[in-house]
Amino acid sequence: MPKAVFFNKEKITKAVIDLIRTDGSETLTSRAIGKRLGCSVSPLFREYKNMEEIHADARKAAEKIFTDYLADSVNYDPAFKEFGIRLIRFSKEEPNLFHYLFLEKGGSSEVAHAIAQDCLKQTAASFELTPAQTEQIFDQEWTFACGLAMLCNKNPEVYTDERISLSLSTQFMAQLTLIKSGREVVNIEPKKK
Repeated sequence: MPKAVFFNKEKITKAVIDLIRTDGSETLTSRAIGKRLGCSVSPLFREYKNMEEIHADARKAAEKIFTDYLADSVNYDPAFKEFGIRLIRFSKEEPNLFHYLFLEKGGSSEVAHAIAQDCLKQTAASFELTPAQTEQIFDQEWTFACGLAMLCNKNPEVYTDERISLSLSTQFMAQLTLIKSGREVVNIEPKKK
């Protein structure tokens, strides 16, 4: 009698992450996971109650991969720029994981947000920003970096490393100049001619 193969949560989660990386999360079904593992769906549901639990573990694993990718950003100066570069590079190098983490319903940027805050604290110290100025920079830079990451996710060949670096620098310096000037931003409403 052949020896039974045992599938634990760790093996299943690894198969799910591999499946997402290669085929995208839209292909994520119990049958596809079973096929990746070389088994039926039965072993999956001995370990998990349902697909929601599988997704929860897969999301944690994807967040860990992403966190590890960004972790060293705080050791650069300015840290927030290094964070932006890595966020965008991740969107290009791991397009399906980026999509799974940020562009799907239920996706979250809480992990990235926490690392970004740590990087911004270091950047605030380097540029002598007050807490209010730091928050203003964060709101603008976070939005810009995430937008650029989404563009790069879909069109990685258009955005070279040099273009990304210059775009992040330009946006940061524009925000810094505005903040240091003390001028308030006026909300410009479009008016029909």
